[in-house]
Amino acid sequence: FSYDSKKSGGITVSHLRFGKSPIQSTYLIDVADFIACHNPSYVIRYDVLEGIKEGGTFLLNSPWSAADMEKQLPASMKNVIAQKKLKFYNIDGVKIAREVGLGGRINMCLQAAFFKISGVLPEKDAVEYMKAAVKKTYGKKGDDIVNMHWKAIDASLDAVEEIQYPDSWATATEGAAPAAISSDEYYQTFVHPITVLKGDSLPVSAFDPRGFVPTGTTKFEKRGIAVMAPAWIPENCIMCNQCSYVCPHACIRPVLVADKSGAPDTFVTKDAKIKGTSYEYRMQLSPLDCTGCGNCADICPAKEKALVMKPLPEISDVEEANWNYAVTVPVAKDVASDKNLKTSQFLQPLF
Repeated sequence: FSYDSKKSGGITVSHLRFGKSPIQSTYLIDVADFIACHNPSYVIRYDVLEGIKEGGTFLLNSPWSAADMEKQLPASMKNVIAQKKLKFYNIDGVKIAREVGLGGRINMCLQAAFFKISGVLPEKDAVEYMKAAVKKTYGKKGDDIVNMHWKAIDASLDAVEEIQYPDSWATATEGAAPAAISSDEYYQTFVHPITVLKGDSLPVSAFDPRGFVPTGTTKFEKRGIAVMAPAWIPENCIMCNQCSYVCPHACIRPVLVADKSGAPDTFVTKDAKIKGTSYEYRMQLSPLDCTGCGNCADICPAKEKALVMKPLPEISDVEEANWNYAVTVPVAKDVASDKNLKTSQFLQPLF
């Protein structure tokens, strides 16, 4: 395996080799017959198809149809798929896992798809082995859990779709691109190569001999890894700020606005109801920093939840514009303080 240091939503690359004779050493694969990408946000962040063989197989887990692929895949990925004449498959593992009751656990769905496509084992044998393994692993938890996993296996085998792509992809110049961000020189020359798994290409001269590392670079990453993210419902909100307090990544924050001139039309606010002030209040999400953990929605004490989890693509563009405006709003120094939970959340989090 090769993986990054992030705990939530970090990338893990599993290098798996099969052979008819024993494989007695471990090393990373740099020329692959088969590559699978389990998170659709990775297609614009990493060189997912690096090293794939001519005529190889690519499996993508995404909610996109064949038509959607035209705008959702970056031009560089479309070029590789067409130029190397890859067999390209897609499966919506997240949808299947939810439908059978497994929540966000997509491993079984992708495993079934792998065995169906790869030909490592005859499909019938692979299904028997997988179901036997499920029974052995989850049998003590009851038949319901076992049956959920069995349903996921069967549904996934039927849901794998081969994507028929046009020859024009070989020379495509248009497609999806990472979110445009303004960052500093240190991030661009040092941190960014590491975050896109190109850290090994950095020369020794890139490292500061003092071991000096600037802080505050995470705000430039914009990983966009959440499957579901919270949407704020102003009329239900009691302005307790508990959601901001429990967010592990400080990516949902309350904002007090004295003057909304220059704010996007979608920057909806409500009366903050703070004596002696005329502030407007908004709970603002940074969608591309959110990991989709759902802690904020879970903690919301309102009778009708003020935060509802929605698919990230539905809210991402609008909320990113709102966030970019929110971070320019000055801190309300006459309200923000560390005296209690609510007022502490109006301060800028620095950890």
